[in-house]
Amino acid sequence: MAVGRWLSRALAVLAVLLAVTPVGTSTAAAPAPRPGPGPVVLVGVPGLRWSEIGPEATPNLWELARDSAIGDMSIRTVTSRTCPVDGWLTVSAGQRAASERQTYSICELPQLPRIEGDGAVVPGYSEHVAYNAASKFVARVGLLGDTVHANGGTTLAVGPGAALAAADSDGRVDRYLGGVAGLDEAAWDGVDLGVVDLNDLADLYLDPPPSPAAEEAEEDEEAEELGGEGPDSGEEGGSWDGGEAVEEAIEEGEVVEEEPEPDPSEYSELRERRERLTAIDEDLAVVLDTLPPGSTLMVAGISVEAGTSSLNAALLRGVGPGGQDFDHGYLTSESTRRPGLVTLTDITTTLLHAMGVDTLPGTVGRAWVEAPRPPGLTEAVGRLVEFTTAAEVVESLVPGFFSGLVALQLLIYAAAAFALKRYSDRDLSKRHLVLSVTRVVALGGAAFPVSSYLANLIPWWSAALPQLALLGSVLLADAVIVAAALAGPWRRDILAPTTIVAGITTLVLFADLCTGSNLQMNSPTGYTPIVAGRFYGLGNIAFATFATGMLMTVAGIAHLLPARGRRAWAVVAALAIGLATLFVIGWPGLGTDFGGVLAIVPGLAVTVLMIAGLRVTLSRLAVIGGGAVAVIAVLSYLDYLRPPNERSHFGLFAGQFVDGEAWPVVSRKIGAMLGSLGNWQLTLLSACALLFLFAVLNKPTDWRMGVLQRVYEYAPTLRAGLTGSLVTALAGFGLNDSGIAIPALALTVAVPLTLAACVWALQRERPPHAPRPSADGAPDRHAPV
Repeated sequence: MAVGRWLSRALAVLAVLLAVTPVGTSTAAAPAPRPGPGPVVLVGVPGLRWSEIGPEATPNLWELARDSAIGDMSIRTVTSRTCPVDGWLTVSAGQRAASERQTYSICELPQLPRIEGDGAVVPGYSEHVAYNAASKFVARVGLLGDTVHANGGTTLAVGPGAALAAADSDGRVDRYLGGVAGLDEAAWDGVDLGVVDLNDLADLYLDPPPSPAAEEAEEDEEAEELGGEGPDSGEEGGSWDGGEAVEEAIEEGEVVEEEPEPDPSEYSELRERRERLTAIDEDLAVVLDTLPPGSTLMVAGISVEAGTSSLNAALLRGVGPGGQDFDHGYLTSESTRRPGLVTLTDITTTLLHAMGVDTLPGTVGRAWVEAPRPPGLTEAVGRLVEFTTAAEVVESLVPGFFSGLVALQLLIYAAAAFALKRYSDRDLSKRHLVLSVTRVVALGGAAFPVSSYLANLIPWWSAALPQLALLGSVLLADAVIVAAALAGPWRRDILAPTTIVAGITTLVLFADLCTGSNLQMNSPTGYTPIVAGRFYGLGNIAFATFATGMLMTVAGIAHLLPARGRRAWAVVAALAIGLATLFVIGWPGLGTDFGGVLAIVPGLAVTVLMIAGLRVTLSRLAVIGGGAVAVIAVLSYLDYLRPPNERSHFGLFAGQFVDGEAWPVVSRKIGAMLGSLGNWQLTLLSACALLFLFAVLNKPTDWRMGVLQRVYEYAPTLRAGLTGSLVTALAGFGLNDSGIAIPALALTVAVPLTLAACVWALQRERPPHAPRPSADGAPDRHAPV
């Protein structure tokens, strides 16, 4: 049977189908851009979250939300903490941008611009431009302002942060106001793009940047200490009141605490925060009162105000991209394909589309569109708050979750290594109990990754203690899967329980990809909008779980058919399942996983060739790999032919390749892949899993062969599934930016499943020192458990 030709033809047919089938999307495409009648205005509020917006606390914001499209907004930029300057620069560039900070973890407020006539110039703006141009994201700071000017438009900035966003690449804005106090109806005359900075919350927590005068004073003071001359140290340097208070305390000899003593009432900070929110709401009322009719107004929490990044609030009212009227719905975009979720990098494209400017090369965001939302504002906002809660809980649990996962797997391997030595124990009843427990634990370990996705079927985020609710949901799903694997008579088969666990893993993720990837979103082994690595499709860790589960399922199904003289049907079944998986992984709008297609093809090819009884040669793998590359090229090209605002990851990368911007993306992913080896937990897990597989399970015993080799005698197709899984794990490591996480999770599924089969073999075989049975019989594939 020429299985190699079958695979090549199948890939060719798939490529033809892709060429003639329109590539679908999961959200409504933004209409062709058309200018609105009034100015387009962005009001940026660092730290603005839906949990603090309400009819009493912020009545103007609440009423604005009633007549606007609303959503959560992911604010991730270059680092995990998006400071106000980072957020404003990202709006300016339409790409992830950041400021160069002396202390990497410390956020600062934007510097005051230098007034020149009606406009202003941002000091040090050229440094922001150069720093981000040389960054791994190659962000073009000043792109928004340059584009407005290139189209004959005028910019207005209100506040220092707004100047960062609206400035052109020379750091200039056409008109500038220091705050909303100077804003009136006349200020908007002739303005095409307006940006307003309401930084009251950030001002509560962050220190201001040093003013030029303060920097000069500091330099003079340092020179004086070195023997030079300088002005009096008490000279005014433009520092803020908070800094002056600290300086006075030092001069008086008082001890300054790094953090102030808590207020006895323990509510002073909350009270002050509420007062700041009230001030922001009143400032927004000034903007609303002065805006001319027909204006497009966007309100967005463009950054953190303190602490770590979360999901911030976003609203859009008026004529938006393509002339669409945003007045009642959820915000979404092609960046996320999720109603109620948009990204910070979308803002630039949305503003330009609202002004009638097409998507620009170098920008990664997509224009916002409106999706349906619940009729009541309270319910609509409540769902956004619940989504944010889920994201925050998962984000906080991920480090501990993976630490626990690694510890659990290592414990399984250690306990199994001990249990496998008991095959020579003369106490047969004790031996049977130890091996039975080991089999159950092994199946539970293999089911743990998919259980973390099934947990999202339960609304754990609504519980009083969501952390405990999530853990309980995962354990419950795991127990159900193991029970299904061992509950029926199929438990007596060597591969049936492992095939059930692997099959459930495959079916769950296959169904999830076909229904919007909701189980992966806000899952510990999926992705979160706070990290913002992916918002839809197949995540890298989920790919490792999905691909391994599929290959082990194929091995289990093929195990049954050849035993009945149907090897050809086993190959057909393997090809059908494999190609269906390949399709859902690669299809834009479903899996949309560029590297996943390339990684799974060699593993699938190896598995099918071994099931067919054919040699695995480099020439056959090269032909099949070439077919996979051709499929990816066709997919990317078709996706690239769509309008820029509708492209998925495939079309975006193809566009970057055409524009000569692909190498920074590739180099960034290579760096992330190599950097993943620094994750000692996952690296240790991968090494221990391989060590257990080849040094423990394959260690020669009294049968003069390892128990793994003995299992291959009972179920030869297990070798095919396991080998294919290892090949895919290795390819995934090299082709995905998650790097070592791919083999770590793949082995987390494959090795425990293999261990369960090995335990079955030990239970079937007679211990070397046990009394011989009265009648010898050749071992078969079925045994009572």
